Formats: sequence, structure tokens, C-alpha cells
Amino acid sequence: MLLSYSLISTLILAFGYLAYRLVMAGERQHTFNRCFILLIYAAAMVLPLIMLSVLMRPAHHAGGLSAIEIGQLTGGLLDGGDSPITSWLTAETLAKVIFWLYIAGVILVALYSAFSVVMLWSVVRRGERIECDDFTLILIDSHDISPFSLRHTVVMNRTDYEEAGDMILLHECAHLRFDHWLDVLIAQMVVCLQWYNPAAWVLREELKAIHEFQADEAVISSGVNLKQYQLLLIKKAVGSRFQSLANSLNHSKLKKRVTMMYKKKTSTRRRIAALLVLPALAAGCAVTAIPVVADVIRTFALSSAASIAVSDAPGAALASTPSSDDNNKTDRKEVYISAEVLPEPPGGMSGLMQYLNQNVRYPEEAFLANEQGRVIVKFIVEADGSINDPRLVHGVSPSLDQEALRVVKTMPKWTPAKVNGKPVASWFNLPISFKLQDNTPKEDSGNT
Repeated sequence: MLLSYSLISTLILAFGYLAYRLVMAGERQHTFNRCFILLIYAAAMVLPLIMLSVLMRPAHHAGGLSAIEIGQLTGGLLDGGDSPITSWLTAETLAKVIFWLYIAGVILVALYSAFSVVMLWSVVRRGERIECDDFTLILIDSHDISPFSLRHTVVMNRTDYEEAGDMILLHECAHLRFDHWLDVLIAQMVVCLQWYNPAAWVLREELKAIHEFQADEAVISSGVNLKQYQLLLIKKAVGSRFQSLANSLNHSKLKKRVTMMYKKKTSTRRRIAALLVLPALAAGCAVTAIPVVADVIRTFALSSAASIAVSDAPGAALASTPSSDDNNKTDRKEVYISAEVLPEPPGGMSGLMQYLNQNVRYPEEAFLANEQGRVIVKFIVEADGSINDPRLVHGVSPSLDQEALRVVKTMPKWTPAKVNGKPVASWFNLPISFKLQDNTPKEDSGNT
């Protein structure tokens, strides 16, 4: 579920960032731009929860006629002795590998963030503390660290404090006054969840640049000589800084900051262009509704949940899948995920449709509860054509799931898949859609 959430969040964040770059970036309206980016973050964190609840919830309608349909059929091998595909490369295994790679990336970025916190703490710990009215000033002896601020703490070396302490404190106290550290914390959390998304990293830097623009403007508005302040920025353009979690005096590109100081403030009328974020976010949500994208999101949602509940033993079924009979156990070394000739049901596609229409029965329990949706069952078509080891890949409700499994177990023999002209066992996915059609007669408007 976490990976599916991250995928939807990535789409929304990417579309929101594009809107920001098109109409907002480079404008001298720092508070407005900051709120704009925070709105994008909020949408990227909240909207995926809504979209997931919609995508994972089967549709319900009023009771009526029932219909059974089959979706797109997929078949092929899970693994085979003569195939270069190894025995562990199953569809479920591939989904689990992707899920754990994602989790590994989240952990690495989180560890990097924790390392930054430790480094910050070590710098603060060895400095001299001076308690001021609204903040704590930490003076350090190291000359290779530029001034930075975090929460209620300002850190600078003694030389900077003696030479330009007033200007630096004006700059860093502006960061504290605007609570910029909260923005950075939110941005870093999004980067952890979307470490694979370039937009997440770039948007974090855009937000930190806005922080510097706001702090620069606060310093200039206080009456400090502009040229002297710019010389200070040039002087402090070198030195170590903590990119992840602290606002540093030398964070942003110097040329960009100096250029912004001479720009005119953006007019109120031009801010109307910010409304572009609404269709951009809507577009990000709409992409998740595209059938192909929606199926991928559902697959990862189910696979990630299963990856925690499923045993690591080869061929283990999903926790929600009814266990197969002992007589149906199959040697996984003989089962393929791809073949030159795919397995085929008796009578082809039309024969399969006819079989399902004649044998699938809409469960009374599901009918009365108005339950419907698509159940996906995967099974092995053995080398002799018999059906073996049916498993539930995507379920809807217990009664519909059991009916789909029942009808698969009773299917007649298929024509098996072939590799190098020889029949082989292979996996096959069968989507069965249970639909309820509203057949409630309309009342005659002439009757009283």
C-alpha cells in the first residue's frame, strides 16, 4: 500500500511542480510562492489517500440483473528448467522485489537524514551557547562551516560573529521567525517517500531558495546597506552546509539571489495564474484513473501487502488465498512465465466465454449485498492441459472469490503452452468480472 500511495503522490507532485515552474518560479512574491509549494505538498500527501480508497473499493449498485465477464487474459510461465528465467522470477516475486527496493531507498534516505541530524547535533554540542531573547546563539571555532539556523538555534563561527554578526543574525532570525525549518522537514519527508522522483528533490530546493529570498528581503528591509550584504554573501559562498535539514546562509545560488533582490514585486493580477495548480493537480489525479495506471497501482497495493503476509518459501500463496489440496501441489521447476505458444482454453476465447456464462453462478450472498467487482485468479495449465493450483490474485468479497476459484477448479483441460515444440506447464491469469445491472422498473409518472 505504501508504494501505491507513493506512486499516486509522485504523479500529483510532478504535475504540481510543473505548474509552479510554468507560472510561479522566478516571481518576487516569496510568501505567496511558499504557500503555493506547501499547497502542492499538502495535495500530494492527502489526495493519494482519497484516490487509493476509490481505486481499491469495488463499485456497488442497486440490485438487479447479474452479468459475468472476463477481462484481458494473460498467460505464461512462472519458471522453467529449459528457460533462462530462473525459478524465483514469478509475478509475485517481481512485485515484492520492486517493493523492497523501494523500501530500501526510503530507509537509505531516512538514514541520510538521520546522519544530518547527528552532524547538526555534534556542531551545536561543541559550541558556546549564548541565550538570547527569542533564540539560542551557538558560537563555534570551525571556520569551514557557514552560518545556519534550525528551529530556535542560530549557529555561526566566532570570526563571522565579530565581522558581520548583525547582518548574519538578521538573516538567520528571519528563518526562525518564518518557521522555515517546518517546511524543510515536510519537504524531507516527501523526499524520503519519493526518493526516485526528481520533482521531489527539485521542489525541495525550490522551497529552500524561497526561504533564502525571504530572509534576504528581511535583511534589506531592515536598512542594511545592500552592497555590504551582497559582499557578505559572496564571502560566504564557500563553506560546509547541511542541505537536508538546516537553512544555511550560503544555500542558494548567489547569482539567483542577487538577481531577485533587484526584481520588482509581482502584481496581484499575475497571481491569478496560480489557479493553474488546480487543473494540474486534477490532471495528476486523472492519470491514476487511466485503466493501465490504476491496474499497476492496485497490483502494487496488493503485492506490497502480500509481501509482508506471504511466506518466503517458494510457491507460497497469498495469505488471503485458500490453501490448495495436497494433491494439487506442483513442482515449481516445471512451470513457466513465458512461452512460444501460450495455453489455450477449449474452443478458444469464445469457448471460455461460453463456459463461464454457463457455469459461473452469482452467489446469492453477494447479490443481496450488492457486491460486484473483478476477481483475478491465477492457475497452472499443466503440460497435459489439466488445471492446477488456482490462487487468488485480486479478490472482491469472500463469496465472489470462492465462486471464481470454484469455477476455475472445474474447468476442462486446456491446450498447454509449448516451448521448443514441447508442451510445458505455465501460469495463466484469468480476470472474472461480476457485475450487477440495475433493472428496477421506473414508476409510471401518470400513476398516482
